Amino acid sequence: MDKRLFLAMLLSLAVWFLWLQIFPPPVREEQPRVDLPGLESSELPGSQSNLPKGAFEGTPAIAENLPGREVASAPRSETLIFRSAAKGSDGTGDSALDGGLWRATFDNRGGRLVELRTGHYSDKLGLSDEELSNPEHWPVLLSAVETAAPGFGGMTGSLLLDTSISSQALANEPLSEALWKMEVLGPEEAPTGVEFSLSPGTGVRFVKRFEVAHDSLSGWEFLLTLSIENKDGVKAGPRLFDFTPAACVPPALADKFYIEPRAVAVGPAGDLDPSIDDAQMRISGATLAGPLEVAAPLDYAGAHNKYFAFLMRGADEASTASLAGSNFRRFSETGKIETNWVVADVVLELAVPAKGETRTWSYRVYAGPKDPNIFKADHATYSAVIEKDLNFFSGIGKLLLGILRVIERATGNFGWAIIILTFCIRGLLFPLNRRSQTSMARYQKKMKRVQPKIDAIKAKYANDRQSQTREQQKLMQEEGIFPPLGGCLPIFVQMPVFFGLFSALRTSIDLRQAPFIGYIQDLSRPDALFAFEKTIDVAFLPTMSSFNLLPIIMVVMWVLQQATMPKPADEQAAKMQRIMMFMPVMMGFFLYNYAAGLSLYMITQSTLGIFEQKVIKKLWPVDDTMPDKPKKGCAPFAGAMEKLAEKQKEQLKLAETQKARQAKKKGKR
Repeated sequence: MDKRLFLAMLLSLAVWFLWLQIFPPPVREEQPRVDLPGLESSELPGSQSNLPKGAFEGTPAIAENLPGREVASAPRSETLIFRSAAKGSDGTGDSALDGGLWRATFDNRGGRLVELRTGHYSDKLGLSDEELSNPEHWPVLLSAVETAAPGFGGMTGSLLLDTSISSQALANEPLSEALWKMEVLGPEEAPTGVEFSLSPGTGVRFVKRFEVAHDSLSGWEFLLTLSIENKDGVKAGPRLFDFTPAACVPPALADKFYIEPRAVAVGPAGDLDPSIDDAQMRISGATLAGPLEVAAPLDYAGAHNKYFAFLMRGADEASTASLAGSNFRRFSETGKIETNWVVADVVLELAVPAKGETRTWSYRVYAGPKDPNIFKADHATYSAVIEKDLNFFSGIGKLLLGILRVIERATGNFGWAIIILTFCIRGLLFPLNRRSQTSMARYQKKMKRVQPKIDAIKAKYANDRQSQTREQQKLMQEEGIFPPLGGCLPIFVQMPVFFGLFSALRTSIDLRQAPFIGYIQDLSRPDALFAFEKTIDVAFLPTMSSFNLLPIIMVVMWVLQQATMPKPADEQAAKMQRIMMFMPVMMGFFLYNYAAGLSLYMITQSTLGIFEQKVIKKLWPVDDTMPDKPKKGCAPFAGAMEKLAEKQKEQLKLAETQKARQAKKKGKR
């Protein structure tokens, strides 16, 4: 098999894999819900929307003077700034590790969290210090969306608690629409949280408390407590409730390379081993709604986009045991086509205590960046979310990110870190590349030597393709000429690096808004030299909203590198090399809207390849002289080549024997 044919097959496979990564098959059918053990179909896990429409119809009208009813007298909203210090801060000065900063808006309609923005980050590049301190420029982690769905009062929201069939008698109206009493916790100048309380007049009192977790190791956690007080002798026992920890998580960017946002549910983690298998973890895709089926009790559940996550887990054993299931939904804004905003729901199994007693469950809520160091500090299995983002190449992706972080600390720039990483990779592969070049040069020299004999065979058997192939194989066997398959080894090494970096650039918070030089201010996005007035959308071409210069330079450098490659003596190999000239153009189309960091990596790779061909080979020519004793090929392929040669000899002998027998039979006739 010719090296270039093998290379074409490998690159075709790479393009196919890359295509699946960039354009995953859309799945839009709504998934059926499944029953939890011991529950009827009407008590399926999910949000309050599982309740039949009009579930509260037929109940007595809610009277203002209903015995024991305690609700807010009027709607109220509060916008608060929360700050937290990291208990486990390492003193590096990294704001992400030194604690969280948020702006939260609460509303007592349903006792919901309407909006949550995260500090230490900005939604735009090039902002002044004054603009950076303005919360309006902080990225949105959670945001309410107008909806016509029942039970929301026209607006979604986080921290919504609602009853299911088994707990419906505990409320005279949807808890997500009632006016809860709201109290701001902590001093006025430095609030620490809010507390919502509601007595619907059914003999119980509900309390929701959401406050900064000052004992958090990372400083990016909240403490959520839910309480049920049995005031009037309601029958004690477990009930199922629907709780919405995250609604709605918006997409961080309009990026077709990564489905976002996503809901996530992780089953029991055991010893908190960070390696979570697929049976323990479910992440929503592009479907509209459905269950996230993992074993209960959940280790954690929530939602995330490319860069930020909102995840809820039990703070103690009893609270963890209450996490009985999880669902997700995608919402459409009123009057608009379906959007990618996602809602994460959990099913809580909470027990009504005995009369006069109160029962409380505590949960920790992570609300911050998808930074592996922060995740590790708070909860080991959070890292599974990042590993799932990196997908098949999570190992090489994490390794490359670790190396990039080390180099970035020394250079202060991720762009230079990518270039230095490329130099390091190229340097490590240089011995393999040199060996490949030497093998190919010797192969080409042999081919030139026997080319007249090959031409003679082609002329002699011009009308007999089978004999022509057989004689050529026989000649190659006699001359000991085999394509150097070991030369493909550098490609095998480089492909995982390419896809590992591809995955890392897709979701790494480190590279978000990381500048390089000049107009390149975000290595995680296309370089966008200038924006188009109108989006260009042509069939078979990527959607273009800006002129991206780096992908074009990348294609040009790829083509130039192909042009510097030695011209093969073999006709088929030369034809394949000409075909390979089109491969960079195809890849350029696929990667036109991808991260500038990947283009920078490929441009550097091609530049070094051209430098090696034009400069290093002149200063240090490749030795194409034949050694006294022929060396075996690359170790992994040497045995295979020897077996292949033996089989070819056997086939040639068999063919000659059959030909002799046929000639002998004809002679007898």
